[in-house]
Amino acid sequence: MRGALHLLLVLALVLVGCSPKQSTQSEAPDTFVFARGSDAHKLDPADIDDGESVNTVSQIFEGLVRFKSGTLQIEECLADSYSISDDGLVYTFKIREGVSFHDGTPLDAAAAAYTFLRQMDEDHPGHFPEAAFSYWNYLYQDIDDIAVVDDMTLEIRLSRPNASMLYSLAIFPAYLVSPNSVQTYGSDMQRQPVGTGPYRFAAWRPNEAIVLERYPDYWDEPAAFERMVFTVVPDNTTRLLQLKSGSAHGMDGLQPSEVQALQDDESITVYQESGLNVGYLAFNLETDRVSIPEVREAISLAIDKQRFATVALEGAGRAARYPLPKGFLGYPENEDPFEHDPARARELLEPYANLFEGNPLEILVMNAPRPYLPDPVTAATFLKGQLEAVGIPTKVTALDFKTQLDLLRNGDFEVGLIGWVGDNGDTDNFLSTFFASWAAEKGSATNYSFYRNDEMDALLQAGREETDTKRRAKIYEDALKLWKRDLPILPLCHGDNIVALDARFSGFELQKIGDLRLTDLRYEGE
Repeated sequence: MRGALHLLLVLALVLVGCSPKQSTQSEAPDTFVFARGSDAHKLDPADIDDGESVNTVSQIFEGLVRFKSGTLQIEECLADSYSISDDGLVYTFKIREGVSFHDGTPLDAAAAAYTFLRQMDEDHPGHFPEAAFSYWNYLYQDIDDIAVVDDMTLEIRLSRPNASMLYSLAIFPAYLVSPNSVQTYGSDMQRQPVGTGPYRFAAWRPNEAIVLERYPDYWDEPAAFERMVFTVVPDNTTRLLQLKSGSAHGMDGLQPSEVQALQDDESITVYQESGLNVGYLAFNLETDRVSIPEVREAISLAIDKQRFATVALEGAGRAARYPLPKGFLGYPENEDPFEHDPARARELLEPYANLFEGNPLEILVMNAPRPYLPDPVTAATFLKGQLEAVGIPTKVTALDFKTQLDLLRNGDFEVGLIGWVGDNGDTDNFLSTFFASWAAEKGSATNYSFYRNDEMDALLQAGREETDTKRRAKIYEDALKLWKRDLPILPLCHGDNIVALDARFSGFELQKIGDLRLTDLRYEGE
């Protein structure tokens, strides 16, 4: 009871802008506070797809392998070694000795297998009916069997080769959860997460804060702070004021103009690099108007992407030509020029003008900052002006991020301004996410356009199975040609990853896949 009361006191102090223990030059704070614009949705790593949830579970859970910090190189984590068979069908992992989950459950091969079995087997007691397990459907669908070879050896067996599987095993849906926690809490485990990471879950006040605490029996280097708190502060300016005042020690969602103003502030360190993301318009092809190819083409020609990127990103990113970042496998060597032709857009729209009379096109947008859209409402308002200039009356509907995602996943929209942050650094993670028919299931869709094309599916599956880099690149080039022909989504911009921290803290690196790794933070003092 005393522990629970203490956590409530900590939470109360943080929420009113006070640190539980103020740091001095020689004394580190006992609590690290990170302010962000939205709350997590849930904390079951197998059933999340929003950044806030991912960034929270990344402090609590770990996988068999992980990305070496700041890179796309794979290294061992809860497996201390691994091997892949010559035919690419069997992945063998030796489980690390001496690791326990936060509830005391020892990690062995059977416990590791549980994470995968509960996602792949609909009859498994941990496969909750209300859970979408959306990532399983398009990143792990080639897993055919999970085998416990002995107490500390796990095999993951595939039905066909998958060139990106090892990278997919390094990201959050493959984080290992305690079997005992699932059995104890049932579906409520999404609010009672139990992993193996350096921090364990302590408390959650929805839409206000999540409190984590140091796990004393962590197998690797212990966390530097007694607690880590993620607070929800929707207003960018307020988050920045908290960072400057010391009531928060880190934040994301900075406006580009704010980044410029912080460059000369020695008390704050700004981390910024090109992000593996894309902001885009999703056209719901199951609705009447944007299912018309000429209407989608007209919208594309009406938008000046260069100006959009200037307005939306203010120098903290760039305009997008393709639905994946430059440098990814299959990205064309000779980029197509940006097309902005309002006159041609008006011509294309002329036969369909009656469809918009008294019934404006609706753009659904989130009202919280994302890496690809620091100020989504301003970006959507710019698009509204561009579309109305060619004769498409338009309205912008701004919603909280959770509500917007639910509407997109279920197809309850016409046009959505949304984006994607790459999970595993692989081209498939963008193109299958956007265009695969297996990613277009209502309720768990990431293919928000509900685009279904057999030729595209065949190319995406071939890209997964091909291990020769040149042949794989050609497959993705062909897939991009299909995208350009059918235009189910319109890429708009790539935003920079930006995080600001109190300069007294070190050990932070931006991660290529955009998640937030705070477990290596240390306090250096003045």
